[in-house]
Amino acid sequence: MMTKKVLIISIFTLFLLTSCRQGYKVENNKVYYEYWNEGSGQGKRLIEQADALTFQKIDFDCDCDFDFGKDKSHLFINGEPIKNIDPNTFKFIGNYVFADKDSAYFFGFYNNINECAIKGIELNKLKLIEYPWSKSGNKLIHGYDTLTLDDIADFKPIDENWGKTKKYVINKSKILKGADPDTFKAINSYSGKDKNNTYEFGEVKK
Repeated sequence: MMTKKVLIISIFTLFLLTSCRQGYKVENNKVYYEYWNEGSGQGKRLIEQADALTFQKIDFDCDCDFDFGKDKSHLFINGEPIKNIDPNTFKFIGNYVFADKDSAYFFGFYNNINECAIKGIELNKLKLIEYPWSKSGNKLIHGYDTLTLDDIADFKPIDENWGKTKKYVINKSKILKGADPDTFKAINSYSGKDKNNTYEFGEVKK
């Protein structure tokens, strides 16, 4: 038998689930994005750039925590219009990598969601390695940053921030000069050590 306390908790949980709305809503020939903010509560903002007649939600089979939408001219992520992406050819590749007819994009981490294009690669050669690593030809890609490697076929990730080939140790999109790949061990996202030295922020720690 359900106690009064359990009943109150269940009702409160149901209230939260039904009241905390997030996503797109077309209303009165306008497109809105609904969201929940812990400080201000439920909110709704008008997406001025969106065309209500051609707007539609997009669902991708991925674990990305984004709300995608598009109209005839724009792609939207969480209600924000994304510049220079073709909404009609936009697709999910994997590991937070997406692409349209012209470019690839990485949305796993970023400072500005409008600056997530992976530049200077051949799109038809793009291959996923392991989040957040991918490659295109001789370009190693970490997120949306790239590094040209002459032995990219030997590349293996160590973790999300470190990787190595037979000749190089790589931190994100930079070669760690002088590091020995055979004995290198990552300590954290910015430091590691090999048989000779400990490194921090790409330099030998003194």
